[in-house]
Amino acid sequence: MTGEVDVWADDFMGRKPSCDFLTKYILANEHVKVLNVNSPWGSGKTFFLERWKAELSKKHVCVFFNAWETDYSAEPLLALVTCIEQQTKDKLDITATEAGQRAVDISTGILKKAMPLIAKGLVRKYVGVEIEDLIGDGITDDAADSAGSLVGSLIEDQAKTTKQVEDFKKSLVATLSKAAEDNQLDAPAFIFIDELDRCRPTYAIELLERIKHFFEIKGCRFIIASDSKQLAHSIRAVYGQGFSSEQYLNRFFDAEYNLDNTNVLSLVCGSLPEINSIKLQINITGRVAYNSFDRVPVIEARKHTITSFLSGVTENQLIVVGLVKYFKVELRELYNYIKQIKSAADAIGGSVHFFWLAYLVFFKASKSGQYDDLKRPDKWRAAMAEFDRERGHTVTFSFSTELPSIMEIALFYLTLLNSDEQELQGLTSQIPSWRSGIYYSVINSDGIERLGQYRDVVELAHRLK
Repeated sequence: MTGEVDVWADDFMGRKPSCDFLTKYILANEHVKVLNVNSPWGSGKTFFLERWKAELSKKHVCVFFNAWETDYSAEPLLALVTCIEQQTKDKLDITATEAGQRAVDISTGILKKAMPLIAKGLVRKYVGVEIEDLIGDGITDDAADSAGSLVGSLIEDQAKTTKQVEDFKKSLVATLSKAAEDNQLDAPAFIFIDELDRCRPTYAIELLERIKHFFEIKGCRFIIASDSKQLAHSIRAVYGQGFSSEQYLNRFFDAEYNLDNTNVLSLVCGSLPEINSIKLQINITGRVAYNSFDRVPVIEARKHTITSFLSGVTENQLIVVGLVKYFKVELRELYNYIKQIKSAADAIGGSVHFFWLAYLVFFKASKSGQYDDLKRPDKWRAAMAEFDRERGHTVTFSFSTELPSIMEIALFYLTLLNSDEQELQGLTSQIPSWRSGIYYSVINSDGIERLGQYRDVVELAHRLK
């Protein structure tokens, strides 16, 4: 359609194929009622769910529920129901037809029965009216206290409350069906739940239980984004460390899909601005040519060597990709680091040593105690080696005749910063390959002094969020 917005325009991680695959998978497998999109915090789950919802909304009723925004409430069922009603209302008036009026009446009846668990502020936020206007007067605090937990009793003993559960399900089906009919959309409806792993453990557990017991209906699918590892940890915090939380979670999810964040190059290429830099002369492709007359043998790139055969990839982009892998950074953090690198480069001015600047930004953000030791003459070498051993991931760059690691390159910068004039002069015989470019750019003029200012600038840039 002409003028249609491309919801995947900024899809630097290539998520669209996953969206298309999962849509076909869910539609072809009716038994998959709840899909868990599993990935660590900050790895792009919200981006994926928002774009997937935008894509699916062209053909299906879709609801987006941010669980973390409502985890202050006493009852997740109410929060979810009011969110569904709010997002599926007819833009003019959902009560304009008999079917729409019935859906509202039945849902309101469920809310009224669950009054002991209703937070008035939550209803006002999602429905836009005072609770008395929604369900009538006459509900006192004493009555609420004595009424007990309706939702809890529905879960614990459904045999005695079959009619109430069925009424709830029918009202939900009517609401979703009416929304599809009004907008000429197809079944099933999709309900996206985000930020579940950031919620209070009890709230996250209760929300999953409500979905399991009250939303097993035809024509409704749930997409839940969570860090399953963190979620399992939260569940153990409630039930005890010996509790099999992973097995417990499997009760709620019919399938699980893991987002792939191994290739961040496209994201870096799309978000890292151009920065005037002193080049290391990294061999970006990693390809080497053998020559029998060369005195120094060339070395092929290995599995942990960062390379790219894509045209237009710059040395700075490759360095950032390497640092992402070395420091094990998630996507959400990366955007912030790039902002800090750019702001620090602007503050320094001129051509900057991009590797050293970026390395300091990543190291500072790691919140490692070893970072503070980098400025101590008696500890910097040991601190760097300790971090590399305990937390660093093996990453190298290709210089045709060498494959130096990130630690080795950073170590050379620190060696320059911690050497006196005589020691600097003595290094002239030990600067083959990539070291020579760094060395001769700082040995003259005020290069060493400028390099020593990077830490102070990074400290300031680190405050940018």
